[in-house]
Amino acid sequence: MISKPIVNGLEAEYANTLNVYRIDARDASNKSIVTQLGLRMTPTYIVFDQNSHEVYRTVGQINRAAIEPILNDLLRT
Repeated sequence: MISKPIVNGLEAEYANTLNVYRIDARDASNKSIVTQLGLRMTPTYIVFDQNSHEVYRTVGQINRAAIEPILNDLLRT
């Protein structure tokens, strides 16, 4: 997956300030969370704020330049 190095880098860089969860949408045991999050395609990347509100979602390749300002804004609040 082309986005894996980007996600791994963000996860390492923000290790002490945010949580990264990886959900295998193909795994039947994850059906409930897949449905709850409305995951229809993979990969899907979702950012939630401190109140569990979705603030960003993208499907396919992740764009570090687009997501990093969102993460930094969330960390300032």
